[in-house]
Amino acid sequence: MSLAGGASVPATRRAVPLLRLAAVLAVVCTAGCGVFAAPSAPSGMEKQITQGEKASAATRAHAARQAAQAKASQQRGVPGTDVTAIGDSVMSGSAMTMASMIPGIYIDAKPDRQMPAGLAIVRHLAQTGQLRPVVVMGLGTNYIVTTAQLNTLVKLIGPHRKLVLINTYVQDGWSKQVNATDAAFVRAHPNVVLADWYDTIKDRLYLLWPDHTHPMMPGTYVYARLVKQAIQDTLQVPSSNPHAQPVVAVRGVAAPHS
Repeated sequence: MSLAGGASVPATRRAVPLLRLAAVLAVVCTAGCGVFAAPSAPSGMEKQITQGEKASAATRAHAARQAAQAKASQQRGVPGTDVTAIGDSVMSGSAMTMASMIPGIYIDAKPDRQMPAGLAIVRHLAQTGQLRPVVVMGLGTNYIVTTAQLNTLVKLIGPHRKLVLINTYVQDGWSKQVNATDAAFVRAHPNVVLADWYDTIKDRLYLLWPDHTHPMMPGTYVYARLVKQAIQDTLQVPSSNPHAQPVVAVRGVAAPHS
């Protein structure tokens, strides 16, 4: 480009406006990407599990108030205030129904939890005097469970507490191992109650989300009833003499009508 008198604009001066324009466009593009690339909405299953985590936390936060309410109502059988339940996302997704069906229960359930983390929670609760007379363990969805871990669990809860083991229904290969280990352990320890979730749900997969692992809301009623029945069945087994009573296994809880 030439000016009057033949002078030319240097190339560097011509490039400056272009660079400024490019910078503006880059900012606009970056801002636009942030506006239009919205994260995908959580699925119904994820929402249910998240809500269950909140319900699980609420049972821990209001444990003292729930204990007073349960005592005042003089519940028959084993009250929820005598129960500590520890689990993974299957229990978390069912926590709202469990808290409603078993008032006063203390639930600590989170996704992805495996048995080592569950043992650490039991150890902490026992050491701080917060572990209740009946312990429900619902782990195995995310990895195997070993006999050594179950032996450790029994030692942690002590001879005067009752134990309920919930087995699994998972598409992954370790599910069979978890269920076989649980079943063998219950046979060797007749004072432990098995809540047979696998047998209860295997022919009613319509109660599960498409991942064939986590119960939908109607399925959570089946899960909670199974756990509640297993808790009541701990009354049939001794605390300190593992050979005095036969094995108790709970299964086949009816699905709700809808």
